[in-house]
Amino acid sequence: MKVSLDFEFEAPKLIKVKAHRRIINGKVINIRQYYRRVWGRR
Repeated sequence: MKVSLDFEFEAPKLIKVKAHRRIINGKVINIRQYYRRVWGRR
């Protein structure tokens, strides 16, 4: 029985999103920095 180790390549990554401003419904909203989890290859 063979077990492949493909799961380590599909691990979630944390990407830092910098603080920025976004316009929603004509209002300017400050967005703080946060970490976004992205699934993909390393």
